[in-house]
Amino acid sequence: MPDFTYEAYASLLDAFVEHDVPCLTVRDYLTRNELPPRFVVLRHDVDRKPENSLDFARLEAERGIESTYYVRTVDEVFDPRVVKEISSLGHEVGYHYEDLDRADGDVGLAREYFRANLASVRELVDVDTVCMHGNPLTPHDNRDLWGATPDFDAYGLLGEAYLSMDFTDVHYYSDTGRTWKDGALKVKDHTVGPDGKTVQVSTTPELADLVLSGEHGRFCLLSHPDRWAKGYVERVTETAFDTAKNTAKYGLQLVK
Repeated sequence: MPDFTYEAYASLLDAFVEHDVPCLTVRDYLTRNELPPRFVVLRHDVDRKPENSLDFARLEAERGIESTYYVRTVDEVFDPRVVKEISSLGHEVGYHYEDLDRADGDVGLAREYFRANLASVRELVDVDTVCMHGNPLTPHDNRDLWGATPDFDAYGLLGEAYLSMDFTDVHYYSDTGRTWKDGALKVKDHTVGPDGKTVQVSTTPELADLVLSGEHGRFCLLSHPDRWAKGYVERVTETAFDTAKNTAKYGLQLVK
């Protein structure tokens, strides 16, 4: 089957269910007194096309799986109906923040924006965790909002998806660039600090095989539902979009 399609994602979920791989939310990871020896934290960034995220939420709920969705608050993406329905399906919803970009690097102003935008999401659902949005075209890393000693308690938060996970223990894979393999396409989508991952995979079937192999027990998988296609036309357009975006990313790396 073609990769990065709804069918491919459903097949990945089915593999986890068939082989009894526990699927956790980010909230689960941060609050459980004891984590299972093997698990997958399923995380989604709602960057565009919120209806795709709702489709993914339904695919997961049909299989009894709960995951985490981080939603942006920009007008073209923030859809209160979708946010509430994803939550009603049993999934965690968090804030996908980009406030340092919005404040052009002014940390004080960014924190004001962050508090206001977090409140907007909390008007719809409970929010316990957040995650930065990484725009490759800006000079800022939104994680710098937190400084050297993040104070999540000040905002009533458990943590941040990049900053509060132990990536020496949990192996992180992202579909950014329409590949699960690390490299130049992951401009800002990468872990912070020590990272214990040693195995690279490119395709979703390869990723499923790695998780099921038992070679590594704990994973965090980030997918962007807008990159995954429901049908042929969407697959062609999204592949073309990502190809153009990837070309721009390579260009940015060359001029640095």
